[in-house]
Amino acid sequence: MQTESEVKINTLHNLETIFREHYSYLFRYVHTMVKDEDEAKDVLSDMFLNLWMQKDNLQITNIKAYLFRAARNGALKTLTARQTDELTENCWNISEQAFSPFERLVAKESVKIVERLINKLPAMRKEIIQLRLTGLKNHEIAKVLDVTEKKIEYHMREAIEQLGYYMRHENYDRATIAGGLLLVNVMLTFI
Repeated sequence: MQTESEVKINTLHNLETIFREHYSYLFRYVHTMVKDEDEAKDVLSDMFLNLWMQKDNLQITNIKAYLFRAARNGALKTLTARQTDELTENCWNISEQAFSPFERLVAKESVKIVERLINKLPAMRKEIIQLRLTGLKNHEIAKVLDVTEKKIEYHMREAIEQLGYYMRHENYDRATIAGGLLLVNVMLTFI
């Protein structure tokens, strides 16, 4: 018997609706992990194909959490396969029309600084920050990572404290960090 909150993917129309509702933020999330647009698209294509192929066996009550978990697993497989965690130069394309050459340089450097700081975090905290930057709330992150919301809150506090420590000890000014975080958030919104 189907419960009120259980999601059924029994028709192509249902799958297409789910795809249209969730693809954009899943793409941003996977793209932040794999740092390659084509690989991010491949991860999501495989994920949605698998979702369709397994439709008769799945019992999903929270589609958003399920999709983030599946996308995360696919991205991790991709990263493991190519054995790298390097930021590619073209990951953050700063629009030439929106900024002067100097502003683009400052913006790219601010984003790189923020990424460097985030990459210094332990894996769990780094992933929580990345999920938060894609717009997920703590309870949604907890479902994606299959941990308690309290654990997410703890790791978020610790991550913020660590980032503050890194910032102070690497002599970055707060305006640069704030600008970089703002740019990362804005770019993730439009990717």
